[in-house]
Amino acid sequence: MVHTFKIAVAASALLVAGLAQADRGEDWMAGKTGSKVTITYSGAPIELKYGHPSPPASVLVPVTQANMKRIAEATKGKLLIKEYGSGSLFGARDGFKGVRTGVGEWGICYPTYEGRGMPLSRVWELPFVTPSNPMAATRVAQELASKYFVPEFKKQGVSWGNYIDFQTSDVLSKKPIRRLEDLQGMKIGAQGFSPEIAKALGVALVNLPYPELYTALQQGIIDAVFWVDAGFIPFKLHEVAKYHTNLALTGGGAWTCYNTETMTKLPPDLQQVFMRGLEPFAMHGVKVSGVDFAAKAAEAYKAANVEMITLAPAELKRFKDKLQPLVDVWADELEKDKIPARALLRDIQALTAKYQSMSPDELMKLSIENPVIVAP
Repeated sequence: MVHTFKIAVAASALLVAGLAQADRGEDWMAGKTGSKVTITYSGAPIELKYGHPSPPASVLVPVTQANMKRIAEATKGKLLIKEYGSGSLFGARDGFKGVRTGVGEWGICYPTYEGRGMPLSRVWELPFVTPSNPMAATRVAQELASKYFVPEFKKQGVSWGNYIDFQTSDVLSKKPIRRLEDLQGMKIGAQGFSPEIAKALGVALVNLPYPELYTALQQGIIDAVFWVDAGFIPFKLHEVAKYHTNLALTGGGAWTCYNTETMTKLPPDLQQVFMRGLEPFAMHGVKVSGVDFAAKAAEAYKAANVEMITLAPAELKRFKDKLQPLVDVWADELEKDKIPARALLRDIQALTAKYQSMSPDELMKLSIENPVIVAP
């Protein structure tokens, strides 16, 4: 499933306020931790435009704005990032084009909208491939970027920035789902969800606008929704669907890309501040949207008497066995064109084992002290 920034768009002010406790990521944003770069550039300030599709209500917008402030302060006002949100510079479908042509020098770029041109970058849409720890998924993507994803970004005429992973998708339903068979025949509300996965699970997809999901559940038009906490809770779906089954089925997130020529022309000290900050910026965004929000969501589920269902290991294996052939077909088709899909899957699996059990603080610390810097 492809989760755009719309996942977090409708977050309530109460939930957003609950994310305000200080932590390592916020300390980094405030310049209290992390490597300091000596700024020797003495010319006029350089301004870059950053475009994204998120409206102000998104829980990720404050993180983005804090990062822009951090860059300005770390460069003594010599590198300034001007935000263009709500698609005012370029929309969700036009990120690569907007950055490539210089409409904006940096911004959100979705491989999904590039069709078949970026198959490896869309690996997270496959079932049970993405680490369920979203911060681990971000680190895995950053480590594998140079080998697998950067070439696809370069074909689009841009450079890889970072990957902000969202939670893996679960299911919120009106009837409990404890076994594979419990899904059979269900009408599932979802957007951007693979029809192949739906067919394999025996469910019917119903593509509805997000604001219509609540009424659709209430009226029985759909039986369940595939999504994430940052979608379930803001749209109040937990008020009418009282069973949450943890599947960690598919992944998704937001990527950034930047204009290669612009970056290579930046003074070295300003470029260093920008490049070293890409991974920790992504990591802090993941913590806010995928970790802190999930904790608040757990409180909301409890208050609404939603039953939280964790599948037995043997039952979860049945789900994985059912969907593994889809992953195999995906890989086989790409391998026919000499695209290293199987190597990518093996590397994701190995790095997931390395990072999956690490805590948010450990992963944030790693990204600050040992960021993976992907060359332009």
